[in-house]
Amino acid sequence: MRINSILCSLFLVLLLGCAASSEVVYDYNLDVDFNQYDTYVLCIEDFTVEHTNYPNLDNDYVRQTIGDAVAVEMENKAHKTNVLEPQLQAGFRIMITEEKANFKSCEHSGDLEFWESCKIHEETYEQETLIVYVADFETNKVLWHASIICELNKSKKKLKPYISELVKELFNTYPKTEIGQNPDEFKEDIQ
Repeated sequence: MRINSILCSLFLVLLLGCAASSEVVYDYNLDVDFNQYDTYVLCIEDFTVEHTNYPNLDNDYVRQTIGDAVAVEMENKAHKTNVLEPQLQAGFRIMITEEKANFKSCEHSGDLEFWESCKIHEETYEQETLIVYVADFETNKVLWHASIICELNKSKKKLKPYISELVKELFNTYPKTEIGQNPDEFKEDIQ
């Protein structure tokens, strides 16, 4: 039984180690010149709370904060907001997945040399993923999207800078930059 405890501990350490490192996953249309676009509008539908059963993760404040961060990054990429004649539509999604894990907590009785009790404990884990996208307003086709695993259950004081940093990290993969360098070339320069 001691081996099982050790294996469970190692598994938990590996699981937590994997969860601690999130990387950005992104894709974009290679045939599109992102420098041709100047104007954008935020997708208003993305400000509507979808996951009402997770009020700490998905609420008006979280969505407004994400929307504000997306607007800042679009402006940083030299796009100007224009609700009358937008060329692009920027938006976001919050994905929440839930997994259940069962744990056995067995106590060994030294005097009797058998299992005194064996309780099964079920734990539910929630994982949030933030997805940001930019679509062509006229064709409604997504041109770029990026995602990252995140943790939105934070105090308001900590949430705003956290979301700003996440969205900034996502937009580091956006193909339009001040000098017109795409994110794949930027990665090569760093290495």
